[in-house]
Amino acid sequence: MKVIIRAFSLGLLTASVIIGATYYLDKPEQETPTTSPSIDESIQTLQDNGYFVYDNDLEVKVDELEQEIESLQEVEDNREVTDENAAHEEVTIAIEEGMTMPDITDFLVDHQLISDTEQFVTYLESNDLTRYIQIGEFTLNSSMTIEEIASAITRQQTEE
Repeated sequence: MKVIIRAFSLGLLTASVIIGATYYLDKPEQETPTTSPSIDESIQTLQDNGYFVYDNDLEVKVDELEQEIESLQEVEDNREVTDENAAHEEVTIAIEEGMTMPDITDFLVDHQLISDTEQFVTYLESNDLTRYIQIGEFTLNSSMTIEEIASAITRQQTEE
């Protein structure tokens, strides 16, 4: 029985040596970088793999963006004040005999009293006001709603 166990052990040892030699001798050489990648290359590699790289100057960038937002908000506020001043400009329109609905709506659009002719015409038709449009001069301003303009040119009293 000793002989069989010794032969079996010798076979295992021989097989292990052959497998080990094959593994270490035929192992493909891995490329070892001769230099370490630069910081930019490392950041790009991380970002390509879906990571966010924190920038030390991020707080400075956030402050700059907040200042830019504030300046844009100031510009917008100034624009709103200008628009409010312009919105209260009064325009006198004259509706003359023989003017058609497209003539009237074009005139209102040209003076920036309405922005959508279809919406204005639809409002007049749905409220059956097209037959009540009066001839004459009307003082309107661009802050008026479609309902207010329609009421003014039809000389209808608004119920409040």
